[in-house]
Amino acid sequence: MYADAVLSVFSQRYAGARDKFISLVETSSIVEKLSNFPHPLKGPKNEKLFCDIAWAGNLKADKVLVVVSGIHGVEGGVGSAIQSDFVSRHRRLPSDVCVVLVHALNPWGFAWASRNDEQGIDVNRNFVDFNSKLPVSEATEIWAELQKGNTDIATIAQNRQQFDLLSEGQYEKPDMPYYGGKEASWSRQIVEQLVAQIKPANRKQIMVIDIHSGLGPYGYGELICDHPVDSKAHDYAVELFGATVTEPSLGNSSSGTKLGLHDYFWHSQGEHVCYLTLEFGSFGNQQMLKVLSDDQKLQQSGKVDWSDDKTLDIKHAMQDFFCPDEKQWQELVLFRGRQVIEMALDGLTDNANHNNGR
Repeated sequence: MYADAVLSVFSQRYAGARDKFISLVETSSIVEKLSNFPHPLKGPKNEKLFCDIAWAGNLKADKVLVVVSGIHGVEGGVGSAIQSDFVSRHRRLPSDVCVVLVHALNPWGFAWASRNDEQGIDVNRNFVDFNSKLPVSEATEIWAELQKGNTDIATIAQNRQQFDLLSEGQYEKPDMPYYGGKEASWSRQIVEQLVAQIKPANRKQIMVIDIHSGLGPYGYGELICDHPVDSKAHDYAVELFGATVTEPSLGNSSSGTKLGLHDYFWHSQGEHVCYLTLEFGSFGNQQMLKVLSDDQKLQQSGKVDWSDDKTLDIKHAMQDFFCPDEKQWQELVLFRGRQVIEMALDGLTDNANHNNGR
């Protein structure tokens, strides 16, 4: 069991999470560089917003571990806690590994307790080629039936095929959930800048752990792999993490196949790049669709009044679903977060066979 002092790394709100992370980073013996990317907008209390990227260990190392939080805004509290815990515990890193902590990739969504960004974009559906014809999804039809009252949230949540279709991503309706946008979002541009700094072609192995919450059993941290099952990156993931790795394409994951994932941008950087989503479940698909639908309606209603009781009820429900303020849940998250990061570090430093010679 973890002491309350250890669990204090958790914060449902952006400002508290960032304060804890920055304070730990600034006093850390392993962090060599900190970059702050200011967002053009501000938070609900007029606070400035940033995506902060901390580089720890040997910046020129052959192997890199990237840990990402908050691509889905309101989910940021989970990843932030794991990142802050990592910084607080480590006093040194292996000489051949650099750890890059991307804190609050979508700071607007984190601050405003939304899964989307300021344009209503689901950033984790935004990584498509906008110069080509955009994907077409059946999600719009399912959402239309929901809005007409021809179906309900409970029915969709209980029908795995419908749920997966609704959540796969769509590029037609900005007023619908899982909207991938019409152009590269602010957060995607930050990712592109980061990859240009890492220079994957000059590294031997890169592992990306992108932390999410909402899907799956309560407190369980599922490692989801969207690499093709016959790829070297998929084999590497299974080599490091064994049977805990699930594959949406094989139907053994809490997640279905998706369009425009953050994963795919990293996949394109080479076979030596392995990307995994670390997804922590909470209260089930039905409750998730309920809080997302309520927040979607609020966003579409116009300016969000942070002092309005109805607004706060919706936003607090979002925060309580995606980052529950419950000790048992937080303990499960920290244990699994530590386990996955340490296994990744062990795998990266094990031996040269874990690099290009797999």
